[in-house]
This record gives sequence, structure tokens and C-alpha cells, in this order.
Amino acid sequence: MTEVLLLGRRAVREVVRLPAATIPTLFIPLFFLAVNIGQISMTFPSTTPFLHGQGYVGFQLPVSMMFAVCTATSGLALVTEIELGYFDKLLVAPIRRSSMIFGRLSADLVRGLAVATLVLLVALAFGMKVRSGVGGALVLIVLAALWGVAYAGIGMLVALHTRNVQATNASFLVFFPLLFLTPNFVPFEKLTPLMEALARANPVSYVIEGLRSLVLEGWVLHKLAICFGVILLTGLVLTWLSVRAIDNYDR
Repeated sequence: MTEVLLLGRRAVREVVRLPAATIPTLFIPLFFLAVNIGQISMTFPSTTPFLHGQGYVGFQLPVSMMFAVCTATSGLALVTEIELGYFDKLLVAPIRRSSMIFGRLSADLVRGLAVATLVLLVALAFGMKVRSGVGGALVLIVLAALWGVAYAGIGMLVALHTRNVQATNASFLVFFPLLFLTPNFVPFEKLTPLMEALARANPVSYVIEGLRSLVLEGWVLHKLAICFGVILLTGLVLTWLSVRAIDNYDR
């Protein structure tokens, strides 16, 4: 645990010292949030049934949060250390290799909490209200950050297997089809049959639905349970694969 805390603190300091690595990743989610509200709000006024009396910003917030937390930051930091040779020093240090993974993930959690909070504040400035209250807003931020931690495993897997910065950076693109094959603009029942089938088969849809329920409906326990289950399962699988990859890493 001490090793994880030390490596995590080092990774957090990297994030703080290099804000240029985080600020650009916030542009896309905030840009999409503003543009989608401006283009679609008149099409779906607050009287639309699936908005539950709110503006369209409440429907779009979870999508923007997902955009904000899903990056390849940890993978890029890892592959940079590999290319600079510092990773080799960590490998021969008297620490467990898994600590390097969990240290990076702890930094992703801190970063995710910060960017999710910022996106939420912007949405509140657009007039959104969180139906589940202050407690629900906190749960919303935590769940979004935890999804970012779970998704970080993809970037780290690519970094460990390819040892290539370009390939690791491109791993962020994996999230685009996952995100857009969801009910991100309209609910399930408004999609075409094919798109609805694809969206219902996509686990990311249920993360968005869980986050969205906190904003629009309040405490819908079954949606939150499914959302947390998907995050937990994704995190366990990708983290296990990352730990296995680093344990088998051959310089």
C-alpha cells in the first residue's frame, strides 16, 4: 500500500505540474456540451417526457462527463517512461510491479474527480439541476471518476504491449464508437431498431443511463446498481489484464 501511495502521489504531481496534458482533454466535452445544448434544446424543450421537466443540458451532461474522464493519460505517461528508460529503473526497484499500475490509477481517480466536478459546474451554470440533490451530485462525480479509472486500463494495456506513444495516444479513439453507440442524444426508445439493439448491447449505455438518472429522475436504484456493476466489472477486467501485462513485461 505504501508503494501505491508513493507512486500515486508522484503521478498526481505529474498531472499538477503538466496541466497542458489535461486542459486539452476538457475542450472536447465542454465544446460538445455547449454545441449540443445550442443545437438541440429547442427540439427537446423541458416539456419533453424523457427530460422529466429539465432542459436538454441535464440529458447531455453524462455524455460530456464520460468524454472528460476517458483519456489515455496513464497509458501515455507509462509509455513515456518506457521510452525515456525510467520504467526500467522502476522494474529493478524493490517494489511490486502491480504498484506501478495502481499508482497510475490512483492519479486517474484524482484527475477524474477534478474534471468531472468542473464539467458538472459548467452544466449547473447552464441552468441544470440535479434531481437527486447534493448527495446525488457527489455520487455522479464519483461514478464518473471511477469509470475513468476503469477505462484507463485500455491505455495502459496498449502502452505495455506496443511501447509506442502514437499507438497509445490512438487508444483514446476506442471510446468514440463505444460512446456513440449509446442513447447519447435520445433515449433507447427513440433510436432505430438496429441502433437500439446495438446500444442495449453496449455496456457503456448503462453507465450513461445510471449517471443520467441521478440528474433527471433522482435515486433510481436499479439503474445505479447496473451502472456501478458495469464500472466495477470493466475495472476489474482491465486492471487484471494490465497487472498481468506488467508482471510479464520483458525489457
